[in-house]
Amino acid sequence: MHRFIIPKVFTVCWCVFFWALSVGIGAPRAGEPGDPLEIGSRREIFVDEYLIDQLDGCHLQLHRPQPAEIVLRHDRPWEKRLHYALNVHYDGQRYRMYYSANNLLCYAESWDGIHFIKPRLGLVELDGSRENNLVGTAEGQPIIDQTKPLPEVFLDRRPGVSAEERFKAYSLIYEDRSGATMGGWVSKNGWSYRAVQKQPLLQADVRGAYDGWDTMFWSEVENCYVTYFRYRYFKPVDDDVGIRAVARMTSKDFFHWSGVTPMHFDDRGPEPPHHIYNNQTEPYFRAPHIYLATPARLMEGRRALTGKQVEAANLDLAHEFPDGRDDLYRDIADTVLFSTRAATTRYDLTFKEALVRPGLGSQNWVNRSNFSVRGIVPTGDREMSIYVNRHAQQKSCHVQRYRIRLDGFASVHAPFAGGEMITKPLTFAGKALELNYATSAAGSLRVEIQDAAGNPLPGYGLGVSENFVGDNVERVVHWNNKSDLQMLADHPIRLRFVLQDADLYALRFRP
Repeated sequence: MHRFIIPKVFTVCWCVFFWALSVGIGAPRAGEPGDPLEIGSRREIFVDEYLIDQLDGCHLQLHRPQPAEIVLRHDRPWEKRLHYALNVHYDGQRYRMYYSANNLLCYAESWDGIHFIKPRLGLVELDGSRENNLVGTAEGQPIIDQTKPLPEVFLDRRPGVSAEERFKAYSLIYEDRSGATMGGWVSKNGWSYRAVQKQPLLQADVRGAYDGWDTMFWSEVENCYVTYFRYRYFKPVDDDVGIRAVARMTSKDFFHWSGVTPMHFDDRGPEPPHHIYNNQTEPYFRAPHIYLATPARLMEGRRALTGKQVEAANLDLAHEFPDGRDDLYRDIADTVLFSTRAATTRYDLTFKEALVRPGLGSQNWVNRSNFSVRGIVPTGDREMSIYVNRHAQQKSCHVQRYRIRLDGFASVHAPFAGGEMITKPLTFAGKALELNYATSAAGSLRVEIQDAAGNPLPGYGLGVSENFVGDNVERVVHWNNKSDLQMLADHPIRLRFVLQDADLYALRFRP
């Protein structure tokens, strides 16, 4: 008599099949309390606790980008006082950086995000010459009067946008106590602009709006233009000074804008814990439903240097100060990390520590230094970069690149003693689970798939999980040498991660 032996793999598949039937074939409802999170095939990074249900022995860890090259220096005759880089973007081929010099908008470009050149645009005449990199109008004039805040430029990524309007700029043209009025310009090449219309582009009915360092972009998730801008938040009573805060507006067509919605800061409401001098909020290029912000945290009235220390440092200033040198060291600043999710009005302030500290040297502990440049860009297969303004208001002012791994601003971190993280119930769409992680030589990471109640699924338990040791940005998980998860798609599950001396930076279910 012959015995028929059912292979183990078929036993596992049938168990999972019957489990899938038991939880229901249809996708779960969304948007109600207790419903699983629907993450589809989106990448999730651990800058907040959106996915996390339980942490045991683990915690969310901020990772500081590492200083790299100086990419832009103050080295042209027209580059005088207040030399700041404003924004940088990458169009898939070229990195474009816009910066200020004597309150004129300048342009630099790079093919690798490291070596920037200042092309001679031949557009705006200055001191009798057009041999410069000044951005302006087709008529050879600056986009806006030098007494106004500099225009901010962004690359319009809206599908179907006209090639003639691929680049857009906006700037404050009028303000009073009732609010701010903005103008708009468009360009096909990024340096020669024309007004998009005779009428103002938008009106923000809050005080102190759009006086510089604001952001605007097309959101593929919200399907509209979004702008985040600085304004003055005043407490309801006895507050004539206010604090720099952030608000947002949206538009479907770039011309008709919503009303102003103040952003909230965790559970503090619209009042931030410190002055937010710029917000630098943009969709993260690998997870566009998550907007990352690298704002300047201005500690107004806080000094690191005394007047004698400033004199002893012998700082080589780019200009004199009308109110005396006390203005040079009356405030200090650093760069921090916020996050917010598309179509929400709350910044997550999980990390209170500085993302970029001022660091060594008196030159970095002066007023308006250490402001980040808007834009987080890829600069390698495993690396991305941010840029920071250093040595503000000095002849040595420059822009420095900081490098960090992809998805690497934060992680679920476990020490050598080990720890666990369990996600909230979620549904996904995809075929395999992909992780961005790193361990030490002695560390490890394993993954278990559970049902919504927290029970291990047959064939996906911790005992049969691949034991990860190493450092990878996109690694697929295997259980018993198999990775196919299609049978689990659209059904509520949890993920359990067991880590030792390891970091989990991101996950997604690969389509």
